[in-house]
Amino acid sequence: MLAYWRLLIHLGCAMPFGWLGYGILTENAYIFGSDPVKEIEHFLGYTALIIFFVMFGLGILLQLLGKNHYQILRRPLGLWAFAWAGLHIGCYLWLDLGLDITLFSHEITRRPYLLMGFLAFVILSIMALTSLPRLKQKLGKYWGRVHQLAYVALVLAVIHYYQSVKSISFGAVVMTSGVMIIIFWKYAYPYFIRLISRLTS
Repeated sequence: MLAYWRLLIHLGCAMPFGWLGYGILTENAYIFGSDPVKEIEHFLGYTALIIFFVMFGLGILLQLLGKNHYQILRRPLGLWAFAWAGLHIGCYLWLDLGLDITLFSHEITRRPYLLMGFLAFVILSIMALTSLPRLKQKLGKYWGRVHQLAYVALVLAVIHYYQSVKSISFGAVVMTSGVMIIIFWKYAYPYFIRLISRLTS
């Protein structure tokens, strides 16, 4: 059953490639608008962010259903989020900056939202690297602590998105609400339940 769900996750996370490829091959103005480069960059980043949210949402759902043995399915979601984020930043480096690393360094120090996005990608890179079985084994009990940084990456990524759209859009409101729910579930909900239990016992 795990193999079946893992296959569905891979297929679902790869599906945006079809939409992207169709838009590029047909030069569809409806998909990419008047600024194709910018729209492609946004599409790649938005896809990474959605998959990242799905990873957290799946974790919460599995806890609610008592199916924690399926938590391993979050790993491919995290790796796909990293892959799409890598394409996002790679596209920006290539199409906007001409692979000029010096210019990139200047841009991330001059524009806070770029710095936020870059830091989120660095954390995703660390998580992807430490998900390798050998490194996971070497880290031992520290592996879980390292992967707590995923919550920091999520917050940074949403700030990056919010500042990049430069407006209070529906997507920004939904993602901000999603972050608040995820952070509450992780850090406040367990204490809230214990408090209710003590008050009612």
